[in-house]
This record gives sequence, C-alpha cells and structure tokens, in this order.
Amino acid sequence: MIKLTVDPQVLISLQQAFPTPVNSAFRALNKYLAAIEGLIFNAIQRGITPEQRKLKIFAISLHGLANRGGRIGPDKTRLHKWLKENKLEIVQKVENGDKFRGEYSLVKLSKLASISGQLTVSAKQIDEIKSDRELDRYLTGDESDNAAVFKHLYPELDTTQSQESVLDQFDFAPIDVESLKAFIVWLSDRADVAAGDKLAQSLIHAKTILAVASVTGGIYPQRRKPSPFGRIYYEGVSVQNVHKELRRAMLGNCWEYDMRSSVVSWKMGFARRLLKGAGLTPDAHQHFPATSLYLEDKADFMSTVRYFTFEGNVSLTPEFQLGLIKQALTAISFGAKILAKGWTDSTGNWHNPALAEILQNSLERDRFLSDPTVKAFIAEQKALDQFLFELVKIEAPQLLDLEILNTQSGRVSKSKTISYLYQHAETQAIDIVLHYAGQHGHKPIARVHDAIFFRNRLGVDLKSEIEYCLQQHTGNPFWYLTPKQIKRYNPISIDAAVEERMHLQRIAEEERLAINYF
Repeated sequence: MIKLTVDPQVLISLQQAFPTPVNSAFRALNKYLAAIEGLIFNAIQRGITPEQRKLKIFAISLHGLANRGGRIGPDKTRLHKWLKENKLEIVQKVENGDKFRGEYSLVKLSKLASISGQLTVSAKQIDEIKSDRELDRYLTGDESDNAAVFKHLYPELDTTQSQESVLDQFDFAPIDVESLKAFIVWLSDRADVAAGDKLAQSLIHAKTILAVASVTGGIYPQRRKPSPFGRIYYEGVSVQNVHKELRRAMLGNCWEYDMRSSVVSWKMGFARRLLKGAGLTPDAHQHFPATSLYLEDKADFMSTVRYFTFEGNVSLTPEFQLGLIKQALTAISFGAKILAKGWTDSTGNWHNPALAEILQNSLERDRFLSDPTVKAFIAEQKALDQFLFELVKIEAPQLLDLEILNTQSGRVSKSKTISYLYQHAETQAIDIVLHYAGQHGHKPIARVHDAIFFRNRLGVDLKSEIEYCLQQHTGNPFWYLTPKQIKRYNPISIDAAVEERMHLQRIAEEERLAINYF
C-alpha cells in the first residue's frame, strides 16, 4: 500500500494551531494522509504515463481530497484548505482538472512529503534472492501492507464473511497464487527494461491481485458494476481489464469458452427475417456471402484481408496485423463510421474515428476499406444494422426514449441502439450457457463479456448440447462456442535450481576423483 511520510513540522504546526482536544491534530493529519494515499493508490491502478512516472506526478481529484481529507477545529475548517493557507501543502497542483468532465488534476508531492510502497518489483533484487522462502516473502510482501490494500479496495468486506452473503455485489475469482508469482518474476525483468509502459502497469496489477489473494486465501473479489447497456462490468482491477497474460497467470489451468464472432453471429440471426420481409429467398449464405465467410472460415477471411491491407509491411508481425484487422472488423460490426477525418466535440476535444485509431497508417486504412471482401462485409453489416434499427421502431419503440441511446445533439444513435440490443442478447446467451453447464457440474471461475472460463473442459458432447440449447432458446443458428485451453505459469523454485546445480557439481567431482584414481 502507498505510504506517505511527512516532515514533523507539519504536525507541530497543526498541534500549535489546534491544541485541543488532545491528539485531534494527530488524528486529523493521519486521516488526511490516508486520503492522499488512497487517491494515489487509485491513480497508480488506473495507469501512469511514462512522463508522469518520470516527473512523479499523479492524477487525482483535488475536490475528492478536500472532501475526504477531513475537518479540524471548532469552525470545522477543511484540513486541505488550512494546509494550503499555511504553506504546509502535502500535494501541489501541477495542472487543473475538471470534475464536471471527469478529468483529474495532476499533482506532485511537496518537499514536505515522501512516498514509499508503490507495489513495485525489481528484477535485480529477485536475482539476489537465494531461497524459495525468501522469494515468497519478497513477492507476497508485508502482511500489514496487504491488509491495508484489502481494506482500501473493499472497505465493506470482512475476510470472515461468506461469499454467498455478498454475491449481489461481488463476483469471486479463484487465484492460482503460485502461477501469479511466477508471472511476476517473469514480468519483472521485462518491466525493468521498459519501465513506464503497459508491462509496468501489468506488474502493478499483478502485485495488487497477489496482495488481496494473500489476505483472502486465494480469492479475488470483483465489485459488480452493471451497465445499462446490459453487460456486467467490475470496478477497478479485474479479470476483464487486465492483460490476457495476467489473466492467464491469475486463473491458472482452465478452459476459455468464447462466443464465436459474437456480435456478427447475433446480427446474422436476423438475416432470414430480413430476407423474408424483403421477399427474397431466406438463404443467408447467398445474400450475405462476406459475413458468412467471416463466420465459417474466419482464418481465410482474415488472412486474405491482412495480405491486401499490409502488403509489403514487415515492421509489424503477422499476428499484430491480424489483431488490427480483427479490431477494425469488430468496430465496423458495432457501427463504426467510415470517416477519414476526425472532429472536435462541444468541449473542444479532438476525436479520431474508430478506424483511424485502429489503422493509423492512412494508406493501409485505404487499402483495407477498398478491399472487395471488406466492402461487401461493410455493406452487409449496414443492411443488418438498418433492419434492426427499423425493427426497434416497430417492436420496441420505448427504447428510443432512453437517454443513453442519444447522441450529444439529442438524436437517437443507431450504433448505440445496436450495441444496447447486442449486449443484452450477449448477456442472455452467456446466462443460458452457464445454466446448462451448471446442470452438469461446471461452475465458472470467471466471466469476460462474451467469454466464460471453467476450471475443466466441457467436452465435445456437452459443448454441442449447450450450443444446440442456446440456438433453440434464442432462435439463432449462428451461436457457437470456441474452446481454448489456458495453461498456468510454471512456478519457479530457487531451491530446486540450487539443488540441481549442487548435484551436477557432485557428479563432476566424483568423475574427477575416479579419473585421478585410475
């Protein structure tokens, strides 16, 4: 947990100004420091840019600090205000934020304060460790610090509570602690080399999860945050927002079942209805060939598009290029506009269109959008989007009154409406999968939107049965599950490595003695 140490003069001045009641100054300062520690901890969890890390700047809410920092004296003066007026500031403002726009202020610690305990791990220190017990102590950290992290993240939870008593607020993920420790050791060397980037952030997240798991006995609570669009999100660090390698480390050996091309599969479930209404033969393959190819032979679809989009580009790996193509197609599926230029919003902030953010090279973006297969895919998605939007007007017009589906100008957004419908359908589909899997003794260990993680493999027969039930319940023949085996990070044993080295030395010594004897 973050720990601040301040110059003794701060407390002395506070005691002189507020001598009574006894210890009131001490308690008030401790409360104020705890508020700063919590806000800085949250800032580090959200992520710090390389520049902020270098300059030791944190993004926090000064308004929140003033409110949470407490009051002191008979006039109930805000301690934050008093410290500023008496030139005893603990934090100094570098750049103003805007609470109405959700922007944090940038602050740095004054010369009166120093910070420690930022959940960092050093590869150099790990290299100097000589035993498994010492490594375990180093990675797990101090018990009181871990307890402080747990109390800060979950003030409403008690480690003695049963999970069942708070299931309406939390989901619980079982943590493979040894796998997570091995991941931290593996990542620490890379994060030391590239400090300030996503590796360093993953290291902080991993240490946070390990700190909590050490308090709870290997369980990581995730505070539920339902979205009005239909999905379940979680506050703070969770299986949903960490890097997939950290997710692999924290969950350990398990099986991931992903809804195959879920948003496209969902929309194709309406294709026959669209064709029937248009008086056409209800053959989705005939009228939606690009989308059908995407669903039935995605590897061929993606590799062809990648080849024509990135022709001659060897600076990006094929895997990374495929990732960009996947992001671009997903954005199109959610109604991303095919715009070449960005725009300025009402607050003066510049925004790039989604495709320009994903495919930042304009030549590659143009080649992507000019590809005949992509052009056909875009046209088919537009047709399905328009049909769904018109269907809402006829069958569920009340949805169009929802404020969350409006643009900033107050008009109903087609893309937001499609997202709203899809996310509710996605949640319903996942619930159906969980229901039938549960009937066969398979309990999920994690859930990430359109993917579910089980400890054990469902098996071919059960998977097929669940897919059939899912298709029957939803009337959508395009729903399928894609299984993927996840393997834990293998724990590292310093003791075993030392023993092996000593064993080899003993063998070498015996061979030397034998040669000398003869």
